[in-house]
Amino acid sequence: MDQKIIDVKNCIVKYKVNEVAATVKSALDAGLDPQEILNGGMISGMAEIGEGFKNNTIFMPHMLMAAKTMQLGLAVLKPSLKGDSSSGFEGKAVVGSVLGDVHDIGKNLVVVMLEGSGMEVVDLGADVSTEDFVKALDANPDVKILACSSSMTPTRESLRSTVTAVKKEERFRDVAVFVGGATMDQKYSDEIGADVYTRDAATAAKRAKQFLGGAGIAVVSGESRKEAYADAVPAEQETAQEKAALREIHSLPPKIREVRAAGGYSKPAMTQYENVLEMVRNHDEAVTDAFVNQYFFEIPFDPVLCRSRNVPEELFDPQPEFRDAWGVTHSNPKGSAGSHPKEDENLRVIRDITKWREQVRGQPSLEFTEEEWAMSDKMVEEIRAKGKPVAIWFAPGLFERTHFLLGMNAALTAYYEHPEEMHELIDWIVDWEIRAMDLLYARYKPEVLFHHDDWGSAINSFLDPATHRAFFLEPYKRIYSHWKELGGQIVVHHSDSYAANLVPVMIDAGVDIWQGPVSANNIPELIDMYGDRIAFMGGLDNSEIDYPGKTQEEVEAYVRQKIGQNGSRSYMPCLCRGLYQSIVPEIYGMVSQAIDKISKETF
Repeated sequence: MDQKIIDVKNCIVKYKVNEVAATVKSALDAGLDPQEILNGGMISGMAEIGEGFKNNTIFMPHMLMAAKTMQLGLAVLKPSLKGDSSSGFEGKAVVGSVLGDVHDIGKNLVVVMLEGSGMEVVDLGADVSTEDFVKALDANPDVKILACSSSMTPTRESLRSTVTAVKKEERFRDVAVFVGGATMDQKYSDEIGADVYTRDAATAAKRAKQFLGGAGIAVVSGESRKEAYADAVPAEQETAQEKAALREIHSLPPKIREVRAAGGYSKPAMTQYENVLEMVRNHDEAVTDAFVNQYFFEIPFDPVLCRSRNVPEELFDPQPEFRDAWGVTHSNPKGSAGSHPKEDENLRVIRDITKWREQVRGQPSLEFTEEEWAMSDKMVEEIRAKGKPVAIWFAPGLFERTHFLLGMNAALTAYYEHPEEMHELIDWIVDWEIRAMDLLYARYKPEVLFHHDDWGSAINSFLDPATHRAFFLEPYKRIYSHWKELGGQIVVHHSDSYAANLVPVMIDAGVDIWQGPVSANNIPELIDMYGDRIAFMGGLDNSEIDYPGKTQEEVEAYVRQKIGQNGSRSYMPCLCRGLYQSIVPEIYGMVSQAIDKISKETF
């Protein structure tokens, strides 16, 4: 390969946004074939980036910066490609998140990788109706691929409707329907009649190239299915020895085994909260007498939270769109599991991170009337009457607040391109949180701080560990140490995502309990590595169990399986979602009933 094409590729894989235009021009001036520059330099570079993302060595900001570099290079290259009828592109795709799904992070990554593979992409955005998908296909008759994302269980039916509508139309018979998202798997893809299920953006691009290369829908679908099931091991193939070893490692902490060997418990039954305190204070030396059954605390909707997040409007009187006190506009479609900031350039609070102080609206006021405190006062009184700990809830957290204000893509790249301004913005948010915490603690003396900050997708952390540590360790240490200095007892940090690589940051920041770890984190392994310093509250994936029509028997079988894998050492079985509720209302109670039953059997 010509060195100048290698230089173009290096620009992509090393995110040389300031050098790529000149590098591409140099390759063109040397008389190199524009198509070779595209394929051997740019597309090859993006394929390398995608493979790294798939293997957790490359993270979202790197993908976005590589894509930005490629776009700048393409701007120079495209005029030289115009003589070719395909303009250098191998095909065209329509991409969008389905109706009711306001998440677009995963969808954006698919767009990045498809474009990086040499495809032209029509990006419909999030919350896209079946009708709009069909209209887009009709408006773009040269489309070869329709890629739909569903990241929440309620939107799976929207996905089914879209796939069904496309598949029944003869005029779309040559369009391959790709599906993905946090709630998706191969089984559901087959059930709704989609052609290709892909677990991540890099695989979506790989399968798209295979299809456009002439492999045909049937072949690509078969390869996708084979890959999806490659690592699956049927339960009946597990040996008795493996099961016994798993139970021995993760069943009960050593101290509880000693208690059993001595004839059992001799003290009065402990409350849920007493079990929590025993677990997080003593870890491997802990002697608990039951599983901590999901959320052991309750949250009053305090004035700080209500003003900052617009909780009454969001939960009590849902609006399809609202703006919070920070100036962030949220989309809250009917039937959605929750609101999410609108990714609209014109609605962003901070449009230029270098001018963030001029562009923010300011922070929500922390002055409240007694009337504003009244609802919260009543809720705290009711929680205390139940004998449960009171928690104050900060949502969104520091990472989320930055991308709420900036937009996800802009925030992710700003950590690398404008680190000084991002440090300043994060400190500004921390200052407000600490003032708010002081106010709430003085009034209620709550035991638990519940901090909501999603640090990853279902399969990757958003930032690499070094960058995450550089920006968030000290700010979170500041918040969590201040909480303990006030007299707070427990820090619960929520992130219902993959964040196994960030557990050391949680521990160093002072987190007592990570709430929300999905099964992709390999919880038994994390317990072995870190269970002497932090507890894990989760492991029951909403994406696997939180569906209409589930029976108590099905729920119990699932909970029993997960507890069997994760044990009781430093583990609290809980749905991963960030509140004591489920998307399908009855599921949370069914899970709690199952945990109680298994707890009686275990202890």
